[in-house]
Amino acid sequence: MNRTLKYITLGTIMIICQILLSEYVNIWALLYIAIFPQFIILLPTSTNRTLYLLSAFALGLCIDLFADGILGLNAAALTAMAYARPLVLKFTLPKGTFDNNENSPLTPRTIEITSLTVITALMLAVFFTVYILIDSAASFTIGYTLLKLSVCIIANTLVSTLLNLTLLDKILR
Repeated sequence: MNRTLKYITLGTIMIICQILLSEYVNIWALLYIAIFPQFIILLPTSTNRTLYLLSAFALGLCIDLFADGILGLNAAALTAMAYARPLVLKFTLPKGTFDNNENSPLTPRTIEITSLTVITALMLAVFFTVYILIDSAASFTIGYTLLKLSVCIIANTLVSTLLNLTLLDKILR
């Protein structure tokens, strides 16, 4: 299957899963499970930065249009995450990691799982910082906001790592 078609299929599956998750699963008031940021994390390092940003905005806007919540919230947070992605990769990946094959996605098959977990945690930290700050809009205390931020980052890093190990690596082969 064509690599572009695989990414389009993966993005569509993530949108549908996120909409179903947002509509029917409410685990805890402090916890928001977001699986769609994983799509931006997985994109190959050779992808154009403008394409990252446009893909992130479109994916976030699709989630915002079909799920309940503030319109533009996911789009803003995901676009900020995509903007920070090259910087996070520059500081977390060893130099020369993708010299031979720059078109590879960031999966456990292409980089170590510890590096992928650190990248995922940092990217989700950017996503949830923007998401929670816009969502709360100064209506919560600093302690509550920090608690919500840490719970979301830890839980979503675990979910993303499990997704990487079980499903996503097999889909992107």
